[in-house]
Amino acid sequence: MKYRTSAGPLLALAALAAALAGCSAHTDVSLTGNTPPQFSHLFVTTQDVWFNTSGTASPDDGGWQKFHFSSPSTVDLVADEGGSLGSIASGLNLLAGTYSQVRIIPIDPSSALTTSAQSAGALYNAEADYVDASGNTHQLPLELLNPDKGISIQTSLKAPIGTLGGSSSASGTSGVFGAIGSGDAGSNAGTNDATGGVTTAGTAGTTTSTSTSGTTTTASFAINIDGARDLVPFSFGASAAPAVLLSSHASAYDLANSAGIQGTLTLTNLTGYTSVSGLPDIQVSAEVLSADGTRHEVVLSTPVHADGTFLLYPLATSSSTPAYYDVVIHGGGIATIIIKNVQLTLGTSSTTLSTATTTNTSTSSTTPTLNTVSVGTLTPRAAATFTANVTPVTGSTLPADALIGFYQTLASSGEVPYLIESTPVDPFNQLLFNAQVLSAGTVDSGTYVASGDTITVVSAAPKQGAGKYVVAASAPNYTAGPLTPIVSAPATSSTSTTAPSPVSVSVPGLGLASGATTGSLLAQITPATAGKYDQGELLVSHDGTLAGWVALDAVLASGGTVSAIVPAGTSSSLYYVSVRVWSSRNPSGTLSRQWFPAAVDLRSATSGSVSLTID
Repeated sequence: MKYRTSAGPLLALAALAAALAGCSAHTDVSLTGNTPPQFSHLFVTTQDVWFNTSGTASPDDGGWQKFHFSSPSTVDLVADEGGSLGSIASGLNLLAGTYSQVRIIPIDPSSALTTSAQSAGALYNAEADYVDASGNTHQLPLELLNPDKGISIQTSLKAPIGTLGGSSSASGTSGVFGAIGSGDAGSNAGTNDATGGVTTAGTAGTTTSTSTSGTTTTASFAINIDGARDLVPFSFGASAAPAVLLSSHASAYDLANSAGIQGTLTLTNLTGYTSVSGLPDIQVSAEVLSADGTRHEVVLSTPVHADGTFLLYPLATSSSTPAYYDVVIHGGGIATIIIKNVQLTLGTSSTTLSTATTTNTSTSSTTPTLNTVSVGTLTPRAAATFTANVTPVTGSTLPADALIGFYQTLASSGEVPYLIESTPVDPFNQLLFNAQVLSAGTVDSGTYVASGDTITVVSAAPKQGAGKYVVAASAPNYTAGPLTPIVSAPATSSTSTTAPSPVSVSVPGLGLASGATTGSLLAQITPATAGKYDQGELLVSHDGTLAGWVALDAVLASGGTVSAIVPAGTSSSLYYVSVRVWSSRNPSGTLSRQWFPAAVDLRSATSGSVSLTID
């Protein structure tokens, strides 16, 4: 791996930090997530966490409070889900205030293996282990987009006013004033290690609410990565070498204003509901109505454990205004269950998790006491399944970050389609890497009354018809796709002895959202060694999310210019670029990933350029 970046001078702000430390609060940051059942491990190693009061600040802007850890933390998101929180850091001296953006800086899989990743059993700092449809296990590096710029999450997190005291700890070293002074991100890069800022070293840990202990105020935040949306499996090269990309749409939660929804599924009478990994191929999603009111969208998802238990946590709510979520229980081999109007308020009940969590391999984790409500015990019905894949409409390419959703609408009057299944498109091949498994037949639905009460469910065909779904694509900075294409379970043949091929559905491309326009990013490519690579891709990303790409095959021999089409004119139209290049003779053995620090700003322009030398 060849990595190009720049570092600015260090700023010595320790005295100022000490003078103003009384305005800061101890802050704990955890990582949690959701992964599809075929994944056995998903390791993410973090070396920095940054905070900014501006939701649109770029990684190269000022205004950041940066915390660098001398001992990075590795979290396994297969273990840390469903209320189990893997600690990134604790005891950070974060200035009191409301933060609109948090950014984590992961360590790339090409970097030297950290102690925490090695202790967790990983081969790479970022790693995805999964079982394919043939039962083969893969242990692959999890490919990151411009990891030096990090993964950004727009949010609203409040660090309360407090004073330092009592016992506190941080996983590594930390400082509090990366935002102060005239330096930009380059000159602030070293303000939070042992040579500058306030240093507090100790053992990592997590708490789950804003609290006061003695003279120490603690705020607790959790970052959620939904692997069902953000893990993008794809193949490259003539040999179809497998790879997994993290294209992040992470969310962040203040645990003082979060609660959970738990329940249990009776699985003993079901067959055929497990995935190739042997775990239940069942997920539970909390959904809300989309901003345009045309469909429901997923806020949070979690897997169902082998014992049938599940917990959706954290979900945002407040003590003054309860939040309402619809719960969708879905997966291969079961009839979908939809529970409407589950109300969440703070202080309703508390539950300590134990059986609903798996063994944790991260540096530090907790199984906390939470505010939860229960949808009780539900008994899903068995259902036949079929698979579907997408075919783009001719001349209408899907965006690189497109998610393909399969929707069904309850038959009652006034109902809006629910997202039943979804999966990211393989951006390089314009199809689903794994055909989506869909449940055929009818849907069960009921309405939540109170925590723990029995929910009466009724079975009925969705408005589209039994075993039928409407299909639509969606992507940031694009309008949601039309809910018009319909996919149906194929007719079965009593004489057939082979599984039917996936049903193909044509999915129209997407139009740009209001305020966005078509932008062009030009890259002048110069190969350092002619003929070293003959295939590759230029990847264009924003804050850890893939926004566009273009093939490099034609310019790897002697150089040239390529152009990637991306949205322009929005606050998220600030892009960074990286490349994946390889030799067609041995794709996986010669793959090189290289990324570059220069930004291409299309926020107020429709075109921009960058010059890249590929080593």
